[in-house]
Amino acid sequence: MSDKNSWEEMCAEIQERSLSNTSLFEVKDTRALWSEIFKCLIFASDEKILDTQRHEIYELLKRGEPPKDILELLRIGEGSKFKQTNYHVITGGKKNQKHRQEIPHFKLHNGCWFDFTILISEASKPSQILGFNFEIRFPEKFSPSFLRFDLNPPNHKNNVGNMRFHLHPSNETIMLHSPPMSPLEILHMFLYGIEIPDKSRATRS
Repeated sequence: MSDKNSWEEMCAEIQERSLSNTSLFEVKDTRALWSEIFKCLIFASDEKILDTQRHEIYELLKRGEPPKDILELLRIGEGSKFKQTNYHVITGGKKNQKHRQEIPHFKLHNGCWFDFTILISEASKPSQILGFNFEIRFPEKFSPSFLRFDLNPPNHKNNVGNMRFHLHPSNETIMLHSPPMSPLEILHMFLYGIEIPDKSRATRS
């Protein structure tokens, strides 16, 4: 067995392990998850962790229909079982692949800024989180420049390489297996778990 084959087998085992805790991806429904996220963001804003104000949170946090390309992917996977009204998305800010600061996003007190999208299926009870992306960008000239956590929907091309759940460490083409985390856990990490070193501190020799 070659080293590459060994790694491919490991990838399959890692992905199975990452996605085996189904409770991480179960929610009552889209509205309930939206409400939990909203409360978390409001609390962070009141604590001054989030620089985004209450009225801005109302404007940024939305519920709606998935984009057409995602619906088509789901349609292919579901076949005759597909029903468009079963699928919903929660968005926090706008999609921002080029990391442009003028595109609406959430702002943290430490200079970081982030947005996210969550795909939910209400075809069963409890509802299922089918995919998400959470991307946080760091202050200018800070390294890394961004970090993104992705859970791709079923039938996505990344499933072929057993990388459905992965992270991008400041590079769009590099994908690493991500530890299993729910959307709320990732959001809490963005808000409370990432410390930016104080530039005024003397560097260690």
